[in-house]
Amino acid sequence: MSKLLPAIVLFLFSVVIILPVALVRGCRPTIPQQPPPTVDRTPIESPAGEIMINVFNHHKQQIETMSLEEYLVGVVAAEMPASFQLEALKAQAVVARTYTVSQMLSQGGRGCSNHPEADICTDHTHCQAWETEADSLKKWPAGEAAANLNKIRQAVRETAGKIAVQNGQPIDAVFHAACGGHTENSEDVWSTAMSYLRATPCPYCSDSRWSETEHTFSTAQFTKSLLPFVTATPVSTTGSSLLGTAIRTSTGRIKELNIAGETVRGRDLRTALKLPSTNLTWRHDGDNIIFTARGYGHGVGLCQYGADGQAKAGKTYDEIVRYYYAGVDISPIR
Repeated sequence: MSKLLPAIVLFLFSVVIILPVALVRGCRPTIPQQPPPTVDRTPIESPAGEIMINVFNHHKQQIETMSLEEYLVGVVAAEMPASFQLEALKAQAVVARTYTVSQMLSQGGRGCSNHPEADICTDHTHCQAWETEADSLKKWPAGEAAANLNKIRQAVRETAGKIAVQNGQPIDAVFHAACGGHTENSEDVWSTAMSYLRATPCPYCSDSRWSETEHTFSTAQFTKSLLPFVTATPVSTTGSSLLGTAIRTSTGRIKELNIAGETVRGRDLRTALKLPSTNLTWRHDGDNIIFTARGYGHGVGLCQYGADGQAKAGKTYDEIVRYYYAGVDISPIR
């Protein structure tokens, strides 16, 4: 009997525990796996018809001719995260289209000043960023790539042919990443005052990663970086940098700053130190200067993170565009 007891226990365990589990597993329905989404390359039709543009591809150093709407897919993919709300992506599409149309030679625009034979170039430091479909798909996780591109194509398709205008003319639709709480007047960054590029409060980008950032420089680093913009070495005998009085815009950005007795423009300071914006404060910590920056970019026009914040709050793309560009209308290309 003692020899049979372990075998009986094992049999009962199989009947009571293992068999029911196996039966339950066997009864579960098989859930068919959904095929991964594919890119919807249906041509994007515009009420204005197919408009072809000449784009100087600075990577290839050559001009490529492509349709305006397909070009905009590459711009939106390069300029705004695909994770942003659809209405924000649509606002970006309208802004990018407006900027492009204002440049187009066939529309009486100025074209690309670096490449006179082209309407626009792909160098983001001069015109707008742009990337190929292959580059877009490559930068996203494989499981999200097709859906991301379809979302961007949807944003371009649902705004096809629409631009922001004032008095019937396309505006200079400049934009930036994050304003840090307030956009800027155009004349406080550049030389020209534009009636639609007015400083506007923007609480919608407050949760962006650029809301507030810190940047630390040793006195030596600060001095070396500023040398191209001043004639004297901007360091005192005690080793502390001579950061003097700042002239600021109405929104708090630095227009000019006294450094070692010389006047340095805020945008030159930003360039020298590779800071995200000119909305700056600073403090000293021993031999270090710690800058606190708010926002990213020049601060004029559309705030991209703000657009996403507005979209999350239920605003539509046309409401977003009109918020950042005072007194404009959304109209078809004429």
